[in-house]
Amino acid sequence: MEKPNEEGTQRRGKLPQEVKNIVAGGLAGMVAKTIVAPVDRIKILYQVTSTPFYLRDVPGVVSSIVREEGFQALWKGNMATMIRIFPYAGIQFMVFNKLKSYLISLHHDENDDGSVIPRNNSFDQANDRKWDLSPVESLLAGSTAGAVSVLFTYPLDLTRAQLAVLKKQKTKKSDGFITVLFGNYTKWGFGGLFRGISPTLLGILPYSGIAFTINEQAKRQIYKIKGRDPITIEKVQCGALSGLIAQSMTYPLEVTRRRMQTIGVVPTSGKDAAVDILGTSVETKPAQDVAKLAEKHIVSKPPTMYRIMKQVMREQGLKGFFKGLSMNWLKGPVGFSISFTTFDLLKEWIDQEEERWISNR
Repeated sequence: MEKPNEEGTQRRGKLPQEVKNIVAGGLAGMVAKTIVAPVDRIKILYQVTSTPFYLRDVPGVVSSIVREEGFQALWKGNMATMIRIFPYAGIQFMVFNKLKSYLISLHHDENDDGSVIPRNNSFDQANDRKWDLSPVESLLAGSTAGAVSVLFTYPLDLTRAQLAVLKKQKTKKSDGFITVLFGNYTKWGFGGLFRGISPTLLGILPYSGIAFTINEQAKRQIYKIKGRDPITIEKVQCGALSGLIAQSMTYPLEVTRRRMQTIGVVPTSGKDAAVDILGTSVETKPAQDVAKLAEKHIVSKPPTMYRIMKQVMREQGLKGFFKGLSMNWLKGPVGFSISFTTFDLLKEWIDQEEERWISNR
């Protein structure tokens, strides 16, 4: 009779799995986003303007930002990203793992003693259960996790994008996170906090679904082939592959989203706009004239997804929807591999520390 009570005490002393997922996911997201923040800012600058993107121009843009705004300006808006990414990534990983546990439980029955009985020819051992998610189930869980996390944190993402477009002033105080966030509400009402949500949701469903599916199924295949859990370098590779494919497939919606978040709300031309750092040329002049004309018209009324996509097509044609994609091919795999791997490592560390704490009580 002693043992059940002892085990019950140990279970009560453990952190809920949801808390572990939120903490590990949030911290993993913060680490990944901080590392790729300079690339992200430059990418946003190109996405919200008509300036053509060439990878060879990026070092010059970096130099211009450092010269005109200071080195720390490469991370402008990163504080807003940190405020957003902890709940975003935490909720995303928590929802995914909660759904994963539920879906996996449908593949198994349990004896009275808690031991697992595999059902329907699923993975045949109890300790294999974490790899028992099918591709369709991974897609469903990943898409749902992405949509839920976006809905909870979207106003923070909107503010981060707008801060990235504003130029950091050396001589006077620039608008901060709170100023920009409440400015959206003051000017546009509650709907202003969710400006651009349509392409975001349309993009996050396949984006998050594909990313989680590829990451999960790649690690599952490694287990099936090698008979062991993936090692750290293999987790990095799985995360990189999932990020590369997912971001490439949904990139046009990201361009549309960034335009909707910024145009007519914060300056995208003039002395207060960081995008002027990108410069002008004979090639960009006609497209910029179209963009400025459209922006003046949009100020009085929030733009629809259709209007923004039509504007991008008029300015630059189909290639405008893929502007900066090559930067994403550098940023995406790095960010995803860091995020997924850091999450796995933090989860393992939390579990180990928890067991050590319980055993020493």
